[in-house]
Amino acid sequence: MNIQEELKKVNELSYKLNTTKDEKEKNELNDELKEILNNLKKDAISKFQSESDIKKFLDNISRFNNYSFNNQLLIHAQSPDATYVAPLRTYSHMGYMVNKGAKSIKIIIPTFYKLISVKQLDGTSKLKYSTELSSEENEMLKDPNNKDVTLYKEMLGNFRIGHIFDASQTTMPLDEINKELYPTGSKEDRTIMTETFVKAIYRDGFKVSFTDKIENGAKGYCNHKDKLIVILDTLGTDMKLKVLIHEYAHALSHQHLTYNNQEYKDHRDKYETEAESIAYVVSKHLGIDTNDSSANYLYAWSKNKDFQEIEDSFSMIVNNSKKIINNFEKMYEKTLNNFQEELDQIISI
Repeated sequence: MNIQEELKKVNELSYKLNTTKDEKEKNELNDELKEILNNLKKDAISKFQSESDIKKFLDNISRFNNYSFNNQLLIHAQSPDATYVAPLRTYSHMGYMVNKGAKSIKIIIPTFYKLISVKQLDGTSKLKYSTELSSEENEMLKDPNNKDVTLYKEMLGNFRIGHIFDASQTTMPLDEINKELYPTGSKEDRTIMTETFVKAIYRDGFKVSFTDKIENGAKGYCNHKDKLIVILDTLGTDMKLKVLIHEYAHALSHQHLTYNNQEYKDHRDKYETEAESIAYVVSKHLGIDTNDSSANYLYAWSKNKDFQEIEDSFSMIVNNSKKIINNFEKMYEKTLNNFQEELDQIISI
């Protein structure tokens, strides 16, 4: 499959979809777009031919976690060895230039439109596109206390093609990238990270308990029924953190197993591989030592599965890796500040 040609079709179909007023044609264009996007995903996933391919994909998720699952696949299909990707304007703001003649990596950017409910004089409501609102109605929409003009629904309109570049295509010094992407930290940093994850997990509705012994010899487990994550407290600092992330991944990804333990037993390799892959991505992003076993497990599990099952698992790995990283980063600065305040108090005593 020629990715560039297919993306060109996406651009053309999206333009037609945005301009036509014929509902039948809209539906036909939508179906055609969905088929192309689905085929692009199938083609990208078919390129995972080895553990090395899977590892590169997982590494990409840790680096480019602000991109959607579909775009992660597109980036990997076009540039599997990419180290850091961003649009031209990002590099410009950082003070770097894209090399002359560099060929961009294409991604798909969805555009949305808003339907607004506008109350009429007779008490009924009329739906309008946000672009159709008068200046007065726009002001009413911005007012949180106003109930006469409100957002009814945000809907997918069409797609456009975005252009990004790998750092190797720019004047950005490559030796600085790993320092930025994968910072190394001290034991003290790991303690703060662990505390941050505990707080993030609590915000997601689970409690965390540390214990000196787990009966079956496990390093940790997630109890969905009681919404509890239990971690062996005798583990080393890094291992304790990695196990905590692994169980956090179970908490977010496998809630459907709450009352179905048999399903977990029947497909344990699938669920453990998903959680371990998420833990690998998050750990890699945070500069915590990782090994390649996660990629090996994911490849071994996926090579005999059909497309839909692989897509579902890979999509979940991308989305929940992003969620855990975002949840961590929201809490980290606050935790760091609290830790510093406690340290200052101890020093002043």
